[in-house]
Amino acid sequence: MERPAPRRGRPPASSREEIETVAIDLFLRKGFEETTLAEITAAAGVSKTSFFRYFPSKGSIIWWRFDEFTSGFAGLLEEAVPAEGATLDLVRGCIIGALEKVIDAEGLWMQRFRVLDESTELRSGESEQWAAWTEHVASFVARRHGFATGDVAPQGIAGGIHGAYVAMLRRWLLVENPSSDLLPDLDRELQPLCRVLQSWLDEKPST
Repeated sequence: MERPAPRRGRPPASSREEIETVAIDLFLRKGFEETTLAEITAAAGVSKTSFFRYFPSKGSIIWWRFDEFTSGFAGLLEEAVPAEGATLDLVRGCIIGALEKVIDAEGLWMQRFRVLDESTELRSGESEQWAAWTEHVASFVARRHGFATGDVAPQGIAGGIHGAYVAMLRRWLLVENPSSDLLPDLDRELQPLCRVLQSWLDEKPST
């Protein structure tokens, strides 16, 4: 009896993570805008129907992890609201803690950020995503110090922390195989900024 010919090509992807890995590789080689959905599904070995079970759009391949990270960060801040200690030290600790949870050994976390930072199309939605992240910081500061979230102090502090954090992520794009070893570097860079912002915060009367 003649044996059936072996199947060729890449085995079908069985998880969201596998599709994500394949897609990000294509985005880095071809560019996000230039990569088609058909190319992603072909490279991942899945049908478009299977793709849409995991992702509602091409952009969501990048955004779902960002949403997951932001949600985790918000959860850590919520837990820290009643905690003792300087507010900005707590914010810094939550940033490190949230980032530690998403760093992977393969460096996919920074590849994802590279795609995001280099894509004009994705950048148009990036401000909305970062605005949500920043608002969590502002809300945390406001709740601990009796401000309204939209007041100058919470918004100014959140904007400053966001700017420093993104600057560090861009610096890490130059690092080969970025890993959790970079977290002490982030903590060290945020410390002086947090001290200055904490001093300013302590001088501001609540409204």
